[in-house]
Amino acid sequence: MPRLALLLAVMTLLRGWAPSRAAEPLPPTKGMVLLTVSGNIEQMNASGRAEFDREMLEGLGTASFITGSEVSEAPQHFEGVPLRAILDRVGANGKVMKASALNDYEIAIPLEDLKFEPLLAMKVEGRVLTMRDKGPLWIAYPRDAHEVLHDVTYYARWV
Repeated sequence: MPRLALLLAVMTLLRGWAPSRAAEPLPPTKGMVLLTVSGNIEQMNASGRAEFDREMLEGLGTASFITGSEVSEAPQHFEGVPLRAILDRVGANGKVMKASALNDYEIAIPLEDLKFEPLLAMKVEGRVLTMRDKGPLWIAYPRDAHEVLHDVTYYARWV
């Protein structure tokens, strides 16, 4: 299976998290697949996984924030889909997800990080992300809103 953007695999059971839209069937993609979610999920639209194109992701609702990052001297405007919305939509169950980038970088992200409201950014400074600039999707945290996020532990989770 080719990795087109980012693979989120929910690994272990998460108690007490009730997905809000997981009961609705996940439609098939119409455009290029940008995100694949697999693991302990309730909704799938492909064999053993949930796939999302840009339109499907945007349909989950978008959010934005301005924050600094380790790759930019000045704060930037990030726009995308709340990571929580994606996991809710597929009915994810677990405590940890494994995020994988196109360059095969992988990291485990505890789902307790959802309290920070990270985004699956699709745009930075109004520009659609491409593979040359961390895209087409980039997990971004509102670093400047929470002092604890100014730590290498969290910098590593910007996949």
